[in-house]
Amino acid sequence: MPVVMSKLHGVESDLESKLKTRGIKDSEDLLKRCKTRTDVQTFAEEVEVDFETLHRLVHRAHLARIRGIGVTYTMLLEAAGIHSLSDLAVKAPDELHMRFEQVNQAQKIVGRVPALAMVSGWVAKAQKLPHYN
Repeated sequence: MPVVMSKLHGVESDLESKLKTRGIKDSEDLLKRCKTRTDVQTFAEEVEVDFETLHRLVHRAHLARIRGIGVTYTMLLEAAGIHSLSDLAVKAPDELHMRFEQVNQAQKIVGRVPALAMVSGWVAKAQKLPHYN
């Protein structure tokens, strides 16, 4: 399910405007345009955005393809060291769930960490989806 750009973690209004002028209104548009690192580099130059900023955004758009991962859970994933589908796909769900508990206790990112069953579902889905590096 596509996510409007303003709902992806880290998209400020100026970046959203730059992307909209290039026809990028949601996460699916971004993923269609940025299929490879070369695509990201080229597009970053076109929209005058730092490569790393756009690169992170593409990873977040990929993570947003998994049901249940929105802005706050993206923040929790990143705080736990998960920045991409590839990172998520190789994690043991129980270990990741414990890491979420630790990170959230220290940083208070979410009201309640996702249940182990949800984390397991995220990992399983990440293993099935095509990965962008």
